[in-house]
Amino acid sequence: MSVFLSLLCIVLFLSLLSLIFKYRKLKQTFRNHKKSLRSILKTINSVRYGNLYERVNPANFVLLPNFSESINRMIESIVDRENMINEYQADLNKKIEALKEIEQLKEDFVATLTHDLKVPIIAEKNMLHFLEENRFGDLTEKQREAVIHLQNSNKELIELVEIILETYKLNETNIILNKERVDIGDLINTVIEEMQPIADANSQKINFDSHHDGFVNADKFYLKRVLKNIILNGLSYTDSRGCLDICITDSQNSVDINITNYGKYISEEEIEHIFDKYYSSAKKFRKIGTGLGLYLSNKIIDAHEGKIKVESQKDSKTTFVISLKK
Repeated sequence: MSVFLSLLCIVLFLSLLSLIFKYRKLKQTFRNHKKSLRSILKTINSVRYGNLYERVNPANFVLLPNFSESINRMIESIVDRENMINEYQADLNKKIEALKEIEQLKEDFVATLTHDLKVPIIAEKNMLHFLEENRFGDLTEKQREAVIHLQNSNKELIELVEIILETYKLNETNIILNKERVDIGDLINTVIEEMQPIADANSQKINFDSHHDGFVNADKFYLKRVLKNIILNGLSYTDSRGCLDICITDSQNSVDINITNYGKYISEEEIEHIFDKYYSSAKKFRKIGTGLGLYLSNKIIDAHEGKIKVESQKDSKTTFVISLKK
């Protein structure tokens, strides 16, 4: 009996030693895994905050040798992708700079060209005026009619050149407004008087309902340019012998100038781009246009903290509405 108990004690003791050994081994394994996980977290956090040079030490992953390799390969792929993005960004920046340089060269060329063109156009205007006044002798009826047509064409050329030059100045410097109290009705009458020869050339009529007065604080020079641009645009798309209607609506907070032509329909898609730089539907209707007049007008009205909107009805009319704060 005592031998049996002795053997049982020995077996229990050996079992206990085995359990203790397994526990210590399991504890060490847990510690190794914990150390490995901490190493992973440290590496991931370093990568997270932009340190792509951090790597997992394979020596910490004796139990999981392939795991450290996978983590390091993942980081390497991130580095490769980061390098590719940087190279692409650098290449893109070079292309953007090249495009900016080309755009600047184009703007400078156009500005120089239009400035040089303005001199002979003004000289032509003066010469036509001398002819109209019979400075070089009396004109026949047909000659006088031809001079009037040339004067109208000359006026349109001057308008186009001024639009291009003003757009260039706008790109170079911000619009500086010299605001004053402006009588919209008087200003519209002045613009109509200046634009009337262009309308007369195509037997077009400009109607102005001046029953409503409107006063706004605005830069008279720039506002006049907007009115001339939109009226010229309206006349160019109005049929020969057609008419252009202008009216003022006065509300509590704003004055609206409505300019309506009865020409071609403008689709919703075109309206979305109508104020974009160089956008013009003139080619669609076999007309000449720079695509700058409405772009310039929109910029000027924006500087006044106002708005321009366009409403067009099929086979009916198109209205430009200029809204200005009082």
